Amino acid sequence: MDQKNTTSNILVIDDGEIDNIIFEKVVKRVMSNSNIDACYDAKSAIDKLMHISNTAPHLFPDYIFLDLTMPVMDGWDFLDEYRRLNIDPLKQSKIYLLSSSISIKDINRSRMNPLVFDFISKPMNRQKAEAIFEVS
Repeated sequence: MDQKNTTSNILVIDDGEIDNIIFEKVVKRVMSNSNIDACYDAKSAIDKLMHISNTAPHLFPDYIFLDLTMPVMDGWDFLDEYRRLNIDPLKQSKIYLLSSSISIKDINRSRMNPLVFDFISKPMNRQKAEAIFEVS
């Protein structure tokens, strides 16, 4: 299997600890040279991204994987705040919704959101990761 030679910075935002563990294990198998960071809620993710944007924009995530259903601030609220704050003015990140939702409404809403690159159904698996990171 060919892996990309560059290191990718990845942020996963999901309140499910087990989902985050599965995500990291699968992605590390596909891209062992990736830096994966996890936030367990959308508010702390916004704070982290604002800090990176203001202090070390070159470390901004290449990929953001966002759960839709979280307490306090859900994935849709995160996207609204992300846009409002213009956290990623250089459009460095590809945002993927990573959700257990099978709602056609959620899938269509994600496709209409210009910030969202794609909607991925949980759990992350090797085939999905290979397609996203373009490795084979």
